[in-house]
Amino acid sequence: MYIIGNCPSCGKIIMANTGNVTRTCPHCGSRVNLVGMRVLARTTSSQEATMLIQALKEKKDKEGTGAAFKKFKT
Repeated sequence: MYIIGNCPSCGKIIMANTGNVTRTCPHCGSRVNLVGMRVLARTTSSQEATMLIQALKEKKDKEGTGAAFKKFKT
């Protein structure tokens, strides 16, 4: 089983195998304790988890909460 949640350090979405107790965030490198992590979704396969992560990222971008950069005049 796989779980999808947010890294408590950087806030990015991560996937983890429930057979493990901790996971290293691929974005910021911090060690995440899976026991206390807020779960966004659960899946039975890594392929399904990957598709859910892509859907969550697309939803986040559509809501305007994704990374946005302001243009400055030079």
